[in-house]
Amino acid sequence: MRTPCVLILTILVGQSLARGADQPTEDLGLLEQQALSAAAENVAEAVVQIRTIGGLERVAGRLVAQGPTTGLVISPDGYIVSSAYNFAQQPTSILARLPSGLQLPLQLVARDRSRMLVLLKAEVDEPLPIATATPLGDINVGQWAVAVGRTFHADRVNVSVGIVSATNRMYGRVIQTDASTSVANYGGPLVDVEGRVLGILVPMSPQSIGDGSDSEVAGAEFYDSGIGFAVPLEHVLKMLPKWRQGDLLPGKLGVGLAPGSAYVEPPTITHVWPGSPADRAGWKSQDRIVAIDGQPVDTKAQLRFALVPHYAGDSFPVTLERDGDEIETSVTLTDQLPVYRKPFLGVLPMRTTEDKDSTSVEVRNVWPGGPAAEAGVRRGDRLVAIGEHTLNTIDEAHQAMKELHPEQSVDVTIERDAQPSKLSVQLGRQPEEILTAGDLPSATPKPDTEERSADVAAPLELKPLRLPEFPQTANYYQPENGPHENFGLLIWLSSGDSQQDLQMTGNWQDICRRDGLILLLAPPADPSGWRPKDLAYLARLTRAAVKQLPTDERRVVVGGQGKAGQLACAFALKRRSQVHGVVSLDGPLPRTLKIPTNKPNLPLAILAVESDGSVFAPLVRQDLRKLREAGYPATTLQRPSANAPDEPLAPATRQSIARWIDTLDRL
Repeated sequence: MRTPCVLILTILVGQSLARGADQPTEDLGLLEQQALSAAAENVAEAVVQIRTIGGLERVAGRLVAQGPTTGLVISPDGYIVSSAYNFAQQPTSILARLPSGLQLPLQLVARDRSRMLVLLKAEVDEPLPIATATPLGDINVGQWAVAVGRTFHADRVNVSVGIVSATNRMYGRVIQTDASTSVANYGGPLVDVEGRVLGILVPMSPQSIGDGSDSEVAGAEFYDSGIGFAVPLEHVLKMLPKWRQGDLLPGKLGVGLAPGSAYVEPPTITHVWPGSPADRAGWKSQDRIVAIDGQPVDTKAQLRFALVPHYAGDSFPVTLERDGDEIETSVTLTDQLPVYRKPFLGVLPMRTTEDKDSTSVEVRNVWPGGPAAEAGVRRGDRLVAIGEHTLNTIDEAHQAMKELHPEQSVDVTIERDAQPSKLSVQLGRQPEEILTAGDLPSATPKPDTEERSADVAAPLELKPLRLPEFPQTANYYQPENGPHENFGLLIWLSSGDSQQDLQMTGNWQDICRRDGLILLLAPPADPSGWRPKDLAYLARLTRAAVKQLPTDERRVVVGGQGKAGQLACAFALKRRSQVHGVVSLDGPLPRTLKIPTNKPNLPLAILAVESDGSVFAPLVRQDLRKLREAGYPATTLQRPSANAPDEPLAPATRQSIARWIDTLDRL
């Protein structure tokens, strides 16, 4: 069915030029049109109209069209490929109309969740005509590209013309065209001037990162904008045998990389996800990835370009640089990383020390009944090493813990009375109980009597924290004196009532002085209460507070009651890089919120305060089960009575919340 369109165009152009130079421009335009039309006709017999019936009306908040769309036959026995956009609504029935007019039912065989395609199958009695793929080596920027669909009319194709404007877009998954692309041709072919298929047209978001989290409708807002994408058909045909067996899923490696520009910084590993492909391959923190499948990798962006095109199950060699030596390893990507549960050593570290040149971390206390206590670690010991990591700071101790997992045995070197000792500790899971006051000695050297007296005598003062782009003003209380170098930060979503804010601050003042805690009272934009639109304000406020105030980033907590507590949970789960804990009083999660999986570099702890008799208790308990399944440590605290929304917390409840915050930097 293929016509030598380029040869036709070459002959006709030569004939036109032979007739003279007086009218070549007019003839060339006509010849271009004829050649491009021939290219579209060359593939038309393999382009089918698809109709979907039933399913969802909206996907990711977008109204999904129920009209006809396009598919491309890729094998004579009835396999058809189309864009996942056309099937995001999960239709109950799928029909294909062939160019001959024959209508066939289709079965959705599998999805490609990286390149947003679907594989369909029709039962056929005779072989179907198929298209020819353009070899990847023949795809070049600037060449003609014809976008073909069979949407508006079953008996003829619709066509738009452009060029190939880029290759290897979206981290190597698609080619780009300026030909008009939209629902009218999603799932159809992008054709070269010879009538060969460059790729399958799909919408794709510029923010797509290829981890499987993208919606099938992402990128559709860019239709007819001069930016369209197509998955190379040669790639589709190469993956077809595997695709017939089931969904093609993005491959995951399981490493965290050092911060910095993706286009400048090398891919240096900061942590390895326990149980991940990288972990099974023996990778370690501080390793640098220098080659993937024999191709050099110099930056984080190049690493992503090398990884994103791969699927789960793909295996390839990876070269690492470790301590100046190159190490050859092999990894097999997975579709799902194990649920990450932060390991627990059972040590509370001392936060400040008089010896700034210390090469160890002082133990403030050991968690009663915890792994360290069972192994013989005591208060006052100094942690010298965890596994292979020697420790100079608390940050290094937390970094060493990221690569470990619960139930793992690790050697911990301590120093007691200037004598080193190595202990074997079997790590546990993060505890959910709240320590008693007797188990929490001061985390800092105690201030002298004169400083303590001056602090107690200091009047209560709230200081403003304003953001110029938002109308509301937050107020905070920071203890004036004391031994604390860095403070915990409790961002409370208040009602905005100044008298209630003063009362709450007065109730928390002694705790703030004792524990080194800054209380930041954030008001909503609307006096009627907190709304989802306030999430942007919270993000900017938290960033400003951490930057301007002397905060300990491991003890940054956001909290609230009722709807404010619900919003605090949503904010904490969406902004895990900004907060370490969330306190919610009778506030279930938003029902539309998808709980993200826990991650080693984004630890988050949850404290749910439940009032006796709260109507939200069943929802909160259901949410806590889901959070624990996703790997988060979630603690429940019973509140004595169902207080009114504006009633202050009882002293016992405040003290329990404070102790929970005070232990968020535990190891």
